[in-house]
Amino acid sequence: MINLSADLLAAAEANVIGLAVIGADRSIQRKIGRLVEWLPAIGVDCCECMLLVGMEAELAALASGRRDTIALAGVRGASPDITQPMTAVVLWNGAQLHYFVIAMPDFAGRQVETLLGSERRARRLMEQQLEAASAEVRFASLARTRLRLARDLHDTLVHSIVALLTQIRLIRHYLSADPARVADSLATAEDAAASGLSRAREAIDRLRTSDDLKLDPDVEGLLSDFAARSGVRVSIQIDEEARAGLRDCGLTVQRILSEALRNVQAHAQARRVSFHAFEAPAVVGRKLVVEIRDDGHGFDPALPHPGHFGLIGMAEFAELVGGSCAVESAPGQGTLVRISLPVAVPPAASAGVLAD
Repeated sequence: MINLSADLLAAAEANVIGLAVIGADRSIQRKIGRLVEWLPAIGVDCCECMLLVGMEAELAALASGRRDTIALAGVRGASPDITQPMTAVVLWNGAQLHYFVIAMPDFAGRQVETLLGSERRARRLMEQQLEAASAEVRFASLARTRLRLARDLHDTLVHSIVALLTQIRLIRHYLSADPARVADSLATAEDAAASGLSRAREAIDRLRTSDDLKLDPDVEGLLSDFAARSGVRVSIQIDEEARAGLRDCGLTVQRILSEALRNVQAHAQARRVSFHAFEAPAVVGRKLVVEIRDDGHGFDPALPHPGHFGLIGMAEFAELVGGSCAVESAPGQGTLVRISLPVAVPPAASAGVLAD
């Protein structure tokens, strides 16, 4: 007579656990519940099933008292109907001279499976995010390269062609009005073409180097050359504390300043230009502020200027380093270009701020 407690039988019949009785000769005598369906059919040797094959010696040791239990933990896939991990325990009932098997869901194994599933989902999500971020970086790099090409084309070819067109129109005018001045105009046109070619080569060199390359452009020399070339009076004021920031941001300032001076010479018809560089407090650290002011004709920045991208390029130069460039102007009021760029705070200064 097989003696199983009423609680175990009820749990097995409800498929909460699985129960099986195996005779002393290892033949299956009874199976209750889905969790023991992996055992062979009634009357068949239990060691013919996948989980107990080759375990004759272990079962004999269990029956002789040399072993207390046989535990099969984390079992899964023993039966097509069993997809979750389970634990099977084989015990010896000496009073009844039979083995009995208790199979139960492996809750720890299920938790591990859940964690592994979550980890796999998290890894897939991270991989997708990395792929998206990589695509964004590639797009940003491509957009940056296109902006850089557009700026350098504007700074070289456009200005050079405009200068040549101006000289060609003068030559055409002089052919009928003052032939003696044609030779001088041709020389000026040749100089403009040579200058444009030189600047185009410089632009190509810039395209072959990184934007992060640290240069030390001579801003004061640039202003002096402009004054000598154009006849415009230039005043320069650089506060002492701004010189370090002007060196660090010199390339950006030079690019914006060059465009501003070209606009002064081509459109403003100004008599005076002032350059003022100083430092000002920022939300974090400090910022370099550069103001370029002229007393020319001025214009309305709100009006569209088709085919002219100089103002857009100035703003883009500043934005590339986390700064800004604003243009204030009105007809008859002159023009003010204000550049604001973040500057690094020296470590010693940062330590002093923290100490305070």
